[in-house]
Amino acid sequence: MPVPPNNCTDSPRPAPTAAENGASFDPGYLAAKKSIDDRALNRLVWAELCQALPQTTAVKPANIMEIGAGIGTMLTRMVDWGLLTGPVTYLATDRDAVHLRQARHHLAAWADGHGYSWYWSGDQRGLLVTAHAEISLVLEQACAEELALRTETTGTLHLLIAHAVLDLINLAAVLPGLLAQLTPNGLAYLTCNFDGSTLFLPEYPGGMEQEILGRYHASMETRLTGASHTGRRLLHFLQRPGLELLAAGSSDWVVHARNEAYSADESLFLHAMIATVEQELTGKSGPAPAGLATWARTRHRQIEAGTLSLLVRNLDFLARRRPPLP
Repeated sequence: MPVPPNNCTDSPRPAPTAAENGASFDPGYLAAKKSIDDRALNRLVWAELCQALPQTTAVKPANIMEIGAGIGTMLTRMVDWGLLTGPVTYLATDRDAVHLRQARHHLAAWADGHGYSWYWSGDQRGLLVTAHAEISLVLEQACAEELALRTETTGTLHLLIAHAVLDLINLAAVLPGLLAQLTPNGLAYLTCNFDGSTLFLPEYPGGMEQEILGRYHASMETRLTGASHTGRRLLHFLQRPGLELLAAGSSDWVVHARNEAYSADESLFLHAMIATVEQELTGKSGPAPAGLATWARTRHRQIEAGTLSLLVRNLDFLARRRPPLP
């Protein structure tokens, strides 16, 4: 994975589907992960978001910003699941220009498949019109660190979204600035935050897998202290003065075979997870654990045989910025 420009760190969690030489992450992986995320996202937290997001008018549209937006799957989900109605402005940011270019194609194809009207004006601006919403979209290459320092947008957002990205961000240094972009009573929807547990089944013999996964989680800590327990850190952080934690719940990734087979998305996702672990521990944090390559080959074969299951612990949160006292 290349060093992001300007010390930016927000992008999808390091994935095995990175292109050669680390130029970008495979958009196919991001597209496949959507179905995994769809069933993982906590429905109680989602329901609270639906209740808390205020209705808007043409005079006062909902103003939304997403960090680490990838190819735009969260925006499509919010339309498909009926959250976005009326006029909306949606700023989709990502540090990776490749993702944003792919977002244009992904969003246009999705809109066409649903019979929505989509108009592009230039490379970075679009207008989506559905039966229930009119969404003005801006795609912008930017990272969380930059966005947190913007003074011209302070106090203007009704909703901040960060999906499966906050374990790459220095929470104490960056998150207060991001939350300062919210209006009084503005909402932060922070989802699929990793919280320290990755489990593959069936159990791997000999205890080797515990060392492999322990080293893998430790590599997150080497990159950024606290990253491997982002979920529980957010649970504490979002209860600090000036914030109200409205809802929290698990959003675990759970993948298992049905009739000894997976969907195409599930198969791609599982192979990606195994490759992530192997690549992360090969030459990046000292000598690779003994038997790492054998472990990876075994787990890949189990995917092909339809016998591997995966459980990854994540947490979802919805928080509100409290208005200042009179």
